Amino acid sequence: MDRRTALRTLATAGALPLLAPERVAAVLEARRYLASDEDATGSGQALSEHELVMVGLIADVILPRTETPSASDLGVHEFVDLIAAEWMDGDESDALHDGLATLDETSRARFGRGFVDSSGREQLMLITELDTSMPVSVSSDVVGGGFYPMLKRLVLVGYFTTEDGASQVGYRTIPGEFGGCVAPGVGR
Repeated sequence: MDRRTALRTLATAGALPLLAPERVAAVLEARRYLASDEDATGSGQALSEHELVMVGLIADVILPRTETPSASDLGVHEFVDLIAAEWMDGDESDALHDGLATLDETSRARFGRGFVDSSGREQLMLITELDTSMPVSVSSDVVGGGFYPMLKRLVLVGYFTTEDGASQVGYRTIPGEFGGCVAPGVGR
């Protein structure tokens, strides 16, 4: 199984259950907001411009462009920014900002430049290290916390709640045809 197929399966089977139930409605509302906002340009509501660029690059390492759009092509970084601005509590927001700063510092220490200015290979190396250090979850009820697991969940949810992302896994928001008000006994 290739990486993208594995991520599709993970996202389909468990992306929304990975979030606390009270957050699912908020995530879907955020996705609808971004989809309806023609002027959503990633203005940095909660994240600085630098952090927004970092989130876009991280998201593209997780879900790169192939025959399908990358995460940033679908505005996942803007989705993460909106969630950070509107629905994260102080501890979650601090963890996101601190995690991005730590990743930037790690990149500077290892490669002599920040994450954004590092090569694609160097970015991939750092994100792969974060991936391999993630705790293994035995169920969707036990999900590791911290900066990277939280960000990765948001990237997956943000991607697979877009029309393009959902179409990759065959998800249809409205299965079948809606009949509306039909008089009893009247054929269609």
